[in-house]
Amino acid sequence: MDQASQYVYILRCSDGTLYTGWTNNLERRLEAHNSGEGAKYTRSRRPVELVYSEAYVTKSEAMSREAEIKKMRRAEKLMLIEGKDQRLLEDERYMRAALREAEKAAKIGEVPIGCVIVSQGRIVGRGYNRRNTRKTTLAHAEMIAIDQASRRLGDWRLEGCTMYVTLEPCQMCSGALVQSRIDRCVVGAMNPKAGCVGSLIDIPGMPLWNHTVEITRGVLEEECSKILKLFFKELRQRVKRDKVEMI
Repeated sequence: MDQASQYVYILRCSDGTLYTGWTNNLERRLEAHNSGEGAKYTRSRRPVELVYSEAYVTKSEAMSREAEIKKMRRAEKLMLIEGKDQRLLEDERYMRAALREAEKAAKIGEVPIGCVIVSQGRIVGRGYNRRNTRKTTLAHAEMIAIDQASRRLGDWRLEGCTMYVTLEPCQMCSGALVQSRIDRCVVGAMNPKAGCVGSLIDIPGMPLWNHTVEITRGVLEEECSKILKLFFKELRQRVKRDKVEMI
């Protein structure tokens, strides 16, 4: 299989609307849209113009990216097409992946914190909070993701990697960021009571270490905060119901 055999694309139709799809033959697919053999949406909006494309190795990667772009608002798609704020768009993309990990934690009754580690545009480590499930302090989302990434890359040094985590890391995980030589950490919601990448202290940013980590804060902050607030709201309601039942 070619290294770039699957494509996600955006077309601009004659009426100015945008159409997103994926294919394993970009040139043939574009011809099909312009001939009317493509999707029903573009038949009455021809001719179409290719304004954006991304190459992927696997079909599943392309389909996943297609779904993400389709969920974007028109303004975000235009930003993507024009190459503006590309870093922010990438940050939001991977933070959504971290949120999906957080949802896994919520489903098993753990505090919903999720994390992914990205290297060269690929997720190499995933983790979600399993501290109570595993009965160990070390089972934080970040620690699990670091361990998986190190195993996959075959090195404890994660230079060139970026961590995306839904909640600001604690002192243990902040120290692990430095120790693992991760280049950058992107944080969703801040943690005023226990966060150590800016709230209480900024461990990864301390100049006295032999490695410092670039920190980006507030990416999808509302979504990351919402999943935590909903979890604790439901937890309080369960505790209240349990007390009533005991009376």
